[in-house]
Amino acid sequence: MEASTVKVCEAGEVIFREGEKGDLMYVLLEGAVELKKKVERGETVLKIVNAPNDFFGEMALLDDRPRSATAVAEKRCKLLLVDRPSFEAMILQNGKFALKIIKVLSERIRRSNDQVSELIETLPKERIARGMADYARKHGERIHDGGTKVAVALMSGWINSHLGVPPDEIEAAIYRMVKAETIVYAATSAKTKEHLVLSEEFLRENDRRSGEPEDGAGSGA
Repeated sequence: MEASTVKVCEAGEVIFREGEKGDLMYVLLEGAVELKKKVERGETVLKIVNAPNDFFGEMALLDDRPRSATAVAEKRCKLLLVDRPSFEAMILQNGKFALKIIKVLSERIRRSNDQVSELIETLPKERIARGMADYARKHGERIHDGGTKVAVALMSGWINSHLGVPPDEIEAAIYRMVKAETIVYAATSAKTKEHLVLSEEFLRENDRRSGEPEDGAGSGA
């Protein structure tokens, strides 16, 4: 395969799966890609690659081990495919590229340590609340009183697939928050309980945008 091979992926398309043998690195030309890893009862997003010329999938070429994460096109994207011989040539012949790889590996170690610290130090209910705030900021509907309306099922699925929190824990946390009047069901969902309203105060208190997967070069897998 030539290093200049370009592939176009549609939104939701799986580029590679965790556990597969990898023989390609990918350079993002357009679009965005999520890198997800399986956890006990869900998936967690390790990183979002959305800057042109960022790359991912290089670890499979460095250590010849199976993919450590699943890559999914978050939206339509164009990728440059780099095979092992081309990758090795780039490392040997391009000092700037080799240095970039070293910096990426160093940053990944730091990020992994931060993620482990957050998992250890953050209580499950706090992680869920932060996930709710994240989802509402990205996908919620602002309503007249300043709150944000979210669909319970969609939000729960998003938290499970992005933070790896089991569905039953999410359901229990929402029940406790509603009981404590931290959040409320939308007026139209008093019986069906399909939608929640998260106040602006709730969103401010649980805003974890600074802890989201950062944009930047390299993503392993």
